[in-house]
Amino acid sequence: MLTLDDINIDELVYLQDKYKAELSLYEFIKQAWAASAIEGGKQFTDGWHIQVICEHLEAIANRQIKNLIINMPPRCAKSSIVSIAFPAWVWANSPNEQFMYCSYASSLALRDSVRCRRLMLSPWYQKRWGNRFKLVGDQNTKGRFDNTQGGYRMTTSTGGSITGEGGNMLIADDPNNTKDGDNSDVKRERTIEWWNHVWSTRLNDKKNDCRVVVQQRYHTRDVTGYITSHDDLKEWTKLILPMEYEVENKTTTIILPSTKGALWCDPREKDGDLLWPERFDAKSVESLKNDLGSEAAIAGQLQQRPSSREGNIIKKAWFQWWKDVQPPQIEFVVQSWDTAFSEKKTSAYSACTTWGVFYDQYYIEHVILLSMWRERVEYVQLREMAKRLYFDYRDTGKVHEPRFKGRPIDLFLIEARASGDPLIKDLQLGGIKAIAVDPAGRGNKIQRLNFVTPLLQGERIWLPARPPAYDHLLPFADSFLENVACYPNLESNDIVDTMSQALMKLKTGMFLLNPRDERPSPVTRKEVKVY
Repeated sequence: MLTLDDINIDELVYLQDKYKAELSLYEFIKQAWAASAIEGGKQFTDGWHIQVICEHLEAIANRQIKNLIINMPPRCAKSSIVSIAFPAWVWANSPNEQFMYCSYASSLALRDSVRCRRLMLSPWYQKRWGNRFKLVGDQNTKGRFDNTQGGYRMTTSTGGSITGEGGNMLIADDPNNTKDGDNSDVKRERTIEWWNHVWSTRLNDKKNDCRVVVQQRYHTRDVTGYITSHDDLKEWTKLILPMEYEVENKTTTIILPSTKGALWCDPREKDGDLLWPERFDAKSVESLKNDLGSEAAIAGQLQQRPSSREGNIIKKAWFQWWKDVQPPQIEFVVQSWDTAFSEKKTSAYSACTTWGVFYDQYYIEHVILLSMWRERVEYVQLREMAKRLYFDYRDTGKVHEPRFKGRPIDLFLIEARASGDPLIKDLQLGGIKAIAVDPAGRGNKIQRLNFVTPLLQGERIWLPARPPAYDHLLPFADSFLENVACYPNLESNDIVDTMSQALMKLKTGMFLLNPRDERPSPVTRKEVKVY
């Protein structure tokens, strides 16, 4: 009969801890840190964000998600988790995984590679998983080391040569150098070119392999910005962790072990709640802000939005939220199009916004966004989408908002350039009264926006909120707001152009007047010729 004397408590605890560490990257990190196998014996400071990052990486390792972006401030343990601990934990379970890492600086990439290898060779790690693989002696350098099970971890810098190499986990840890600054357009474009045509082609199996980007934001055209603006198929999961919580920018993701596939939300509730107060209290955060200096750097690197909270030229506060259960009574609908020719990733987008005019109790005009569509498509697809959205502008192919009844379009505007000219002719032949708009009629893009800015500033432009709580915008409205708030620091300004075009026509057609202007009756207003 087995007695307590026969049980080695220390061995039992060891086996339990080992089992926990194999199952959980978070447990692995805590134990490795305590054993001085990570960060050279520095004390481990826990934080809820560490567990969240670990769970998202576990979802990557388990192929629950394939593409992951993590945006977070500097000095919050991202490299320790992603570049050092993660591959070591994965190899404890699946030593055949092949990692490729890149960073903007070869010195940083090599530093983390050495630390990762040092972790795997530590007595703590070897005691637990040393029997599962060995590092190969003839391929064991700072930049690359292989194991006896077919796995390897190799490192390069952004823009570096990786001819002939491939992997099933491509991880970019700060692919952009934040010190380049906003004026380094050439460097940013070189990085994007390398990402698009070199790095992203290195997956061994595009169907099953994974990509991870972890970085602090600094520009709308950094790697995260490029991926986000081209993620038409919504292939990327985005974990955005600002230093100070912003209620309007609450992060949500899905497919986490702790939520069993349910929606995960940033647990912070109050505006300004800190990401890691155990390490960065309010005083420390202020010190970081002083170190960064500019408002742009703070917004990007700390808050993970490379625009001011209020917006750049276009302020977020200019837009009102429609939170009523019942929609306004729409009196006039205008749909505005900005078109392009091709669906290639390097081409411009085609975009469409639909706006409804309604009146308040004093017969003052207001405008609400009814739908938004934006994609890269070939001309035939563009023509069919234009026909579709003319008859049901609620159906963008992605969002269907039943509160808006689909009132017929009164004014159908298409910018007369690119594919706009043939599109206008094709639609007119099909019985749709498409109206050509000369983009040069009111000057350049900035001048056209300036023409309608008083309307935006007048707090009469509305965006629909999301039921049932109405504390968030509808997805298309939220995307619209983020897009226009970054103007003009965008790859493409198509959404702003459609808005300016629509508001200009409404203003010149007397559907939107300045507050002091004499107003005709709604009936008279409908008779005004706007084209």
